Amino acid sequence: MRSDLDRLMHTYNLDAIVVLGDETPNTFRDYLTGRAKANGNIFKKRDEQAVIIVNGMEVDEAAKSGLRVMTYYDFDFAALYEQFGSQPGKLRRELFLNYFRKLDIRGRVGFYGAAAVNGMLPNLLHLIDSNLGVELALEDDTLALFSHMYETKDIAEIAALREAGRLTSEVVRRAWDFLSSHYASDQAIGSPIINEYGEPLTIGAVRRYIQAQETALGLEDSEGFIFAQGRDAGMPHSVGEDSDVLEVGRSIVFDIFPRGGESGYFHDMTRTWCLGRAADDVQAAYDDVMHAFHMVMHAFKVGAPTSQYQVMVLDYFESRGHATQRSKPGTMEGYVHSLGHGIGLNVHEAPMFGEKSTHVLQVGNAFTVEPGLYYPERGYGVRVEDSVYIDEHGVVQRLTDFPYDLVVPLRKR
Repeated sequence: MRSDLDRLMHTYNLDAIVVLGDETPNTFRDYLTGRAKANGNIFKKRDEQAVIIVNGMEVDEAAKSGLRVMTYYDFDFAALYEQFGSQPGKLRRELFLNYFRKLDIRGRVGFYGAAAVNGMLPNLLHLIDSNLGVELALEDDTLALFSHMYETKDIAEIAALREAGRLTSEVVRRAWDFLSSHYASDQAIGSPIINEYGEPLTIGAVRRYIQAQETALGLEDSEGFIFAQGRDAGMPHSVGEDSDVLEVGRSIVFDIFPRGGESGYFHDMTRTWCLGRAADDVQAAYDDVMHAFHMVMHAFKVGAPTSQYQVMVLDYFESRGHATQRSKPGTMEGYVHSLGHGIGLNVHEAPMFGEKSTHVLQVGNAFTVEPGLYYPERGYGVRVEDSVYIDEHGVVQRLTDFPYDLVVPLRKR
């Protein structure tokens, strides 16, 4: 969490960190500023208040961050412009060096953020060649500094995650109700789903409905979502084809991961649905997935390695005759991904749950739990996913609030 920053800087012997930024979306800057709507670079010396340097027009917005605010003109921009105004690259590089001079930043410095490479890389190379005594810290641990902070969440972050979960669950609830207001043209597997006028219901129509509900509830659909049927449901990252008509009994993987429009914190949940009824093979796969889901949910314990739970799911699915990436490396049938991932300002962050992960469960972790089975050539896929967090008592609490029913009932004609 954010309060760990100085401790981690001591641990990794960092004298300062710099968060580079332009107008590019920047989770690193958002994390330190509370999503203040101001562009600019952040400089923080160990055990001192961070400074954000912005254009003068953004001073008021930058002040909402709680950081110390300075502008380019505090670093001799006027004089530099007079000297290098016709050489913008030179102007940017000299201004960048002045940040270090005026703030007296030297020693081991870690660099983070998001900005155009062709704009920032020349500045960094110029810094290396300067005589300012700055060493770029490029070890794996220091590069993962923010990842270490993201790994646990404070009270305010959990509240933001909980609200995003509440709103996302409501979107899914409305989507369920929308689907169940339709009819089956016939009860046979594969029969089209229709509305009261006999018109087929397409994935595109459902997608537009879901997007409207997200907007109405103040969620940002910055990453899109998955609503995939049949064979596409069997490909974990297939988003689905808008032109496809929904059919009775086909598996639908609905994976939605919006973020709160104000907080920026994501929620991530998945449900697998069949309209009207479920085919026998889909039901069998669903039962296996739900067994794996409940198995790990009851086993989570603070202090345990996250890899332990991936291994549990691998063992279980293999015992049920499903291929995995462990038993058949490279397979795209069976269980083909890890059990979950952390969630916060990034939809994917620490802790990770792969077989080789080195993370350990801690109080304050927020993460997804998402076992799945995929059989594209058989025409189906199944995934169930909740987002959860570990409270101050070491208890896993759900952030997702929606049932696990497989079959969505349809209206009777």
